[in-house]
Amino acid sequence: MHAVDAVNHQPVAEDRRLSTREKIACSLGGLTGTIHTQMVSIFLLFFYTDVMGINPAYVAGLLLTSNIISAALIPVFGVVVDKVTTPWGKYVPWYMILGVPIAIFGWLTFTDFNLSPNGTLVYATVTYLIYNLLNSIKAAPFSAVGPAVTKRVDDRVSLGQYTYFTVILAAIIVSVGAQPLYKAFGGGNDAKGFSILMGFIAVFCILVSVFQVRSLKERYVLKTRKEEIKPSIKEMCIAVFTNKNAVIIYVNIFAVNLASGIRAAIMIHYFKYYFHIESLIVLFGMMSLLPTIIGVMLSGKLTKRFGIKTIVLTCTFVNVVCTASVMFIPATSAGVVIFLATASIASLFMGFANPAQATMLPAAMDYTEWKSGVNINGFMGSFQGVMQVVAIAFSGSIVATSLLWIGYVPGAVQSSETIFGLKALMGIVPAIIFLFTASVAWFDITEEKQKQIAIELAKRRNHSPNNH
Repeated sequence: MHAVDAVNHQPVAEDRRLSTREKIACSLGGLTGTIHTQMVSIFLLFFYTDVMGINPAYVAGLLLTSNIISAALIPVFGVVVDKVTTPWGKYVPWYMILGVPIAIFGWLTFTDFNLSPNGTLVYATVTYLIYNLLNSIKAAPFSAVGPAVTKRVDDRVSLGQYTYFTVILAAIIVSVGAQPLYKAFGGGNDAKGFSILMGFIAVFCILVSVFQVRSLKERYVLKTRKEEIKPSIKEMCIAVFTNKNAVIIYVNIFAVNLASGIRAAIMIHYFKYYFHIESLIVLFGMMSLLPTIIGVMLSGKLTKRFGIKTIVLTCTFVNVVCTASVMFIPATSAGVVIFLATASIASLFMGFANPAQATMLPAAMDYTEWKSGVNINGFMGSFQGVMQVVAIAFSGSIVATSLLWIGYVPGAVQSSETIFGLKALMGIVPAIIFLFTASVAWFDITEEKQKQIAIELAKRRNHSPNNH
């Protein structure tokens, strides 16, 4: 069975496996994306308030507003991606089109030009709005690259493994290396240090974008004729949201990001006021990373033996139990050990499940094309970005509001009611949210069905007048 090269219209083997170079090229988006995300989540608030001297209230409003704007525009950009085909491909060229300006605006966002107070506010607002928007809309084309370069289930699982390795690597690099690097580069001037660090990151990310574009070739996207009538936004929405499998994936993405966001936002408060060991957050990070790496390494064999659905559902059960167990862990040294042990177990099973979960959205994209006859992978990928952005915005708001409800007082000895509230935010609340990931039980695109859909789509492409 053969498919057709989207650009050169040459037949290519449907069962052709991706090369190691292609897998690395696909996965490097996770590396660069996580570097940017981690720099923003860990250091941006500090940079704005302590380096640029911006009022924290203004920063909070800027972050919330930018996320709302980004969430609204992501699907719009997804439509653009699906309606536009460049001479070099449909999705891969966006690695350069978006990757280069993201790198540049990342550097600009973390660079202080010593403007006037009002000038600083305007500069920070404009640069971050653009930086955040570019980082958000990239989900549309980047998520669509996978289905365009391979239809093999095993390749998609392997891509998930490669991607999660790069994500973990980026998280380690930023959490361990960013602070000493900007201190060293600045020589006592943090503003200078941040600017130089982000300059190096920008150059690296641009080189990665060039490597991705030169390494990847789209083989499973039709080159659409200009005169062909393209689907309207309404038709796109109907095609996506009548696909229950796509809806299930979006629910999972939102639930995982919301629950993880709540835990991340409340974690330092929990460690400081419950265990009275604020530095425990560093040990927790390291204890979570190693089991995740082991889980990702084993995920391919486990997924092949037990199937995607079984692996993800097992992860859901373990994650809910381990997260909810926070409510019963005592504030003792033994409790610390128990907490780290349960966190490690949850991370191990998340490592098992993450590559398997990564195959589900490409499968839903293929199913939508197979069922509706239209390729709207960019539009579908955009909703992954929407779910992530909205979940991040909600998680911060939920934690901030909940701290007021439970009577939290910064720097003071907390009441028993407040301590219970911190435990609930760390345990039972995210556990309940994680339960929604069990919706994968209704995901019915099996591995065998994915192969059948890939064969049928290949037949359609080979008989399409666009490919003759």
